Amino acid sequence: MKPVKLDPQPWMTTSAIKRLFKAIPHSQTTLRFVGGCVRDAFIGKPVQDIDLATSYTPEEIIKFLKKSDIKVIPTGLAHGTVMAVIEGEGFEITTLRRDEETDGRRAVVAFTDNWEKDAARRDFTFNALYLKENGEIYDPWGGIEDLKQGIVRFIGDANGRIQEDYLRLLRYFRFYARFAEHSPDDKTLKALATNKKGLENISGERIHSELLRLLKNKAPLESLKLMATTGILEVITRQKDLCDAFIKLLSLEQELDQPPCPLTRLYTLINYDTQKLDWIIKRYKFSNKESKWLHKLQNMIEEDSAKDIRLRLHFQGKDLTRAWFMASLAKGENLPFSLFKAIENWEQKPFPITGQDLIKQGFNAGPELGTELKKQELDWVLKRPISE
Repeated sequence: MKPVKLDPQPWMTTSAIKRLFKAIPHSQTTLRFVGGCVRDAFIGKPVQDIDLATSYTPEEIIKFLKKSDIKVIPTGLAHGTVMAVIEGEGFEITTLRRDEETDGRRAVVAFTDNWEKDAARRDFTFNALYLKENGEIYDPWGGIEDLKQGIVRFIGDANGRIQEDYLRLLRYFRFYARFAEHSPDDKTLKALATNKKGLENISGERIHSELLRLLKNKAPLESLKLMATTGILEVITRQKDLCDAFIKLLSLEQELDQPPCPLTRLYTLINYDTQKLDWIIKRYKFSNKESKWLHKLQNMIEEDSAKDIRLRLHFQGKDLTRAWFMASLAKGENLPFSLFKAIENWEQKPFPITGQDLIKQGFNAGPELGTELKKQELDWVLKRPISE
């Protein structure tokens, strides 16, 4: 089979990349770009993180980099990963690996110099793509053809791949939302449904990351429908079916040309259920910032929808107020679209009066001062014009 070649792209030919390949002996055969950067470059999507694979051991890579005066950080030596830092940019380089043991969560790996064995342990065919510096792509599992066809395909046996790491269930749906143009075959569908309970043993932090990345996809609807069909949605959110409000929210995002907000989508996805929200926050170890944001959104939605928009904007900010507007409309609240323009045009300004200003006017320090300051702030906010 004639090798597939990728035309040189700017990210492949930067001075930092050239210096990196120059530092590694026989780099045309020992060092290759791998995974997401190759996949995204091939289909014309922007490349984010640049990862590389090598047939050298981590210790050898460290020696080569130091010899070329390249800063190296041993980010994950046990897993074969080091980071080269060149011109302020980090490049993760991981030694080829094969799985020794798997328990559904993490794998015990051994290093190898065999590219095919490294590819065989990866999750999906289009994530097992290796790109040489000269643009030649090594594709042992037919990932390029799957990319062209819009097929998300496990490498080898789907059951086996999933049971090595059950997080791959969520990764499947994240990539399905991004790339799929075809429904999964019956064998894959059965493997997804059969293994869903395995997610109960995956750490909250790992699910948190995958769940929000899935919800950040521009068009996740078909993927989430499939998650509901297979029972996986219920396992990870306790929400059995997709509610009308979530579907409405996706439609509103398109209508108002709004980028996805994963947290707003999540709260709508569980149909504004407080108990489910609290369980999700605890189970998946949401940060304090995320938790506070979600609870503020929850409180805003439970408030009287007729509350003056200026008060929401001043005290909660544009992002939360926008989220409240979108989620409330999706829920069925009768809100005028002019409010959206008011939100977008709002200029956040600090209240110009302080307690010291009131003391100078003759007010005494104490609780009454705070009450008066709050009253004047409310009056000031409500006198601000609403731009539409």
